[in-house]
Amino acid sequence: MQLTEEQQQIIQHSQGHALVSAVAGSGKTTTMVEHIRVLLERGCMPKELMVLMFNRSARDGFVRKLAGVLASTGYGMPEIRTFHSLGLRLVESFTRKGTLPRRRLVSDDGLKEKLAKQALNHAYKEEKGNHAWASKDDLEEFLRFIELVKADIVSPGECYEQQGLSKKYQYFLQAYDFFEEGRLKQNIRFFDDLLHEPVMALKENPQLAEWVANRVDHIIVDEYQDINEVQQQLLKFIGGSRARVMAVGDVDQCIYEWRGARPEYITSRFQYDFPAPRRYTLSYTFRFGHNLSLAANHLIGHNLKRDRKFCVSHTGNHDTRLGLYNQQERQGLADLLGQWQGKGRSLREAVVLVRLYGMSVPVELSLLEAGIPYRLEGHEPVFECREVQALTGYLMLCTRTLIAEEQATRIELLVAMLSQPHLGIRQEELERLAAKIAVDPEEGGEQILLMLSADMPGFVKKKILQAADDWQWLLRRKVEKRADLLLREIVEYFDLYEFYHKFSSRQVVAESRIETCRAFIDFAQGLKLSAEDFLAHLQELQRQNISGEDVLLITSIHRAKGLEWPLVVVPGLEDGVFPFISRAGEGSGDSLEDERRLFYVAITRGIEQVALFHPPDLSLSANIESGGSSAPKDRFVASRFLFESNMGLSEKLGDRLYNPDSIEPDKPLEAADITVAENYLQTVGVDSIALKQKFVPKRIRDRETELLNLHAHMKPGHTLRISDLKVGLTVVHKMFGAGKIQKILDWSQGRIVVDFTEHRGVTLIVSRAPLSLPN
Repeated sequence: MQLTEEQQQIIQHSQGHALVSAVAGSGKTTTMVEHIRVLLERGCMPKELMVLMFNRSARDGFVRKLAGVLASTGYGMPEIRTFHSLGLRLVESFTRKGTLPRRRLVSDDGLKEKLAKQALNHAYKEEKGNHAWASKDDLEEFLRFIELVKADIVSPGECYEQQGLSKKYQYFLQAYDFFEEGRLKQNIRFFDDLLHEPVMALKENPQLAEWVANRVDHIIVDEYQDINEVQQQLLKFIGGSRARVMAVGDVDQCIYEWRGARPEYITSRFQYDFPAPRRYTLSYTFRFGHNLSLAANHLIGHNLKRDRKFCVSHTGNHDTRLGLYNQQERQGLADLLGQWQGKGRSLREAVVLVRLYGMSVPVELSLLEAGIPYRLEGHEPVFECREVQALTGYLMLCTRTLIAEEQATRIELLVAMLSQPHLGIRQEELERLAAKIAVDPEEGGEQILLMLSADMPGFVKKKILQAADDWQWLLRRKVEKRADLLLREIVEYFDLYEFYHKFSSRQVVAESRIETCRAFIDFAQGLKLSAEDFLAHLQELQRQNISGEDVLLITSIHRAKGLEWPLVVVPGLEDGVFPFISRAGEGSGDSLEDERRLFYVAITRGIEQVALFHPPDLSLSANIESGGSSAPKDRFVASRFLFESNMGLSEKLGDRLYNPDSIEPDKPLEAADITVAENYLQTVGVDSIALKQKFVPKRIRDRETELLNLHAHMKPGHTLRISDLKVGLTVVHKMFGAGKIQKILDWSQGRIVVDFTEHRGVTLIVSRAPLSLPN
């Protein structure tokens, strides 16, 4: 086995603590295994060495690899645990010592959710009154809050403040107290208590802390970028003053902030808790080629919270191809996969990674149309998605075809319709109402009115009266319209996007739901079918029985960390969607760095090919041509991460490195930003490729960007700014043409609703969808 010099240095480490910064695909598992072998060779006893991992699958894989290396040596296996299994061992020990009470460990998430729901509704009623109830989104956010409290050592109140939760969730503090009361009354522990309880006991009992400390000489922690505060505290207690701690991780892959992980644990915290560590770097990736390494370096170099390591492709890696694709091409993904299979490759070798699950909707619909089998992981498939069910149900009511569905399907669709927007009644009542309406959907208005009661709060009565009127409004719609136009009319009438923003637990959840609706409507727009024909087409897609062993995986980027595929597809690369920019305009600082790390993780899963789907943006084409690595100040539609990755120079230089004699080898590569490229060539030791700084005058850059983004058939006037917005103003959009502003949803971001000639109720953000005033 050929090891790099960097790996050898880490393997031979002997004195003090160590912090290893490892790029994606750098062979860190091999390095840690060899380091353990060397420690055992030097006389370290297996019982004096502990390895900590973050999940069972990573632990099992590490055990198999280490066992294979040690099989012929005669050395015993050291202790290899997940943090939670270590926590369980401590809980059992503390229970025997009488420091912690004996409680039953419950691994059933259903019981935890039931207890959380009871606590949440109890607290919500105390704050809002007996007729109030917490939504499903509220419950999900509360469960997340519980997890964050248990991942830290501060009080629930301090955690609430640190997380910057909305004021509407103030009642979470009382709900948490109710949750803990219920848990202790039932004498149970959940998974996250396995770390929180023993750590809090150690903090409160110095004698106990002394008892657990200083039992091992070496501790190795893998994936250190995923650590949270309670795990860091446990590491300190176990290590004591004796253990030499080696932490291995990649700050650029710190993407679990919602679990309590933070880049600061690598950039500053480790050296504070474990003084004077020796710093090592694993800079060579064995996964992908120069093109992708260059793009990844350009991209992540925009982050400040990192350790400034540089990713370099090892000799012999695949020549990873980067491809940019127009996401408006309906068959674009199907064609790409067809070409992949045409080369004799399998769908199992490919993956689609999404930032928001709303981005999976157009992907699923495209695959269904093309007859390509797929598996969606971590979310309900498109036709089980509540947003799609609601829109489908509305169309069926308009066309009076809902009655033709099976009763169970009718009830399911009606529940989705009555929930979006919500009637303001309990879920059980809503389901009973749906079952009554299912008998004759056209009489739904009357059934809704029968829900009225004298003791009902005024705001609920108002919602019910409005819902009855809404039902009649739907039945009066002109079904001859194209499905997409009717869907836009329905979304506008119900103000669905505003409903999602107002009642979703987090803005990212709201945007995912909105993205789902937009994707579904865009799909209808592409088909240009009447409402009835569109519904018939949907039924055909649902009836398809696409199965087999060779299926394409669709999953989230968060679920993909630590994995790799020959072909990686990333759809939905529209600025504001990825990176996600919240309604309040939060698209800078830490949140933008979080999003950039997420994109970095997505593209570095690829081995042979990375396909990036984005909306048409001529300014991106200009950026690729000029070799720049920053997005324009305004007027761009594609994700800024595509600009920052310097796709043009990354591809050209990567090709030159793999084919030094085939592409005018004596001609310098010109680009606006060559700093990363120069560093890369110096690192790989290549001095035969010349680079030249391309000078692009600012006035020309600005003018080129302006001209590229103007509507091809209209002479523009003044470009619209947020300060220019007003209801009733006539504007010009480069795709939709002329239209009139109907609503201003958010001044801070310039989010507006515009009625265009053929597209009504289009929601736009001025900074992402440049508008101009007609002359």
